Amino acid sequence: MFYCTVCRRDNPSDHLIYSAVRRGGRKPGLVTPDGLTQAFSEAREMSGIQFGPNPPTFHEIRSLASRLYEVENGEEFSQRLLGHKNLSMTKKYLDSRGQEFVMV
Repeated sequence: MFYCTVCRRDNPSDHLIYSAVRRGGRKPGLVTPDGLTQAFSEAREMSGIQFGPNPPTFHEIRSLASRLYEVENGEEFSQRLLGHKNLSMTKKYLDSRGQEFVMV
C-alpha cells in the first residue's frame, strides 16, 4: 500500500487530511467534509478564475480526478484513492453522467 512520508510529517492523526490549525473554536484534528468543501470554495474564489454561473464544486473536481485515475490505473486504484469502503460508491464517482469533457 502507498504511504507518503512527506504527507505524514508532523501529522499525529491517522487521517491524511488533518489540520493542526485552530480556527473558529474548532480544535486541531480531522477536517470535516463540510469544512473541506467550504475551504475549497474559498480557494476557488480567491484564485480569481472566472467560472461562469456554475463554478465546479469540490466533488465535481474529485469525480473528474477519479475518472482520470481510473483510466490510467484501474477501478481498484480509484476506490482506494477516494477512500471508499464500497465499490458501489466509487462507481457513482466514476459515472460521468453523460458530461464527458472534450479535448481541444
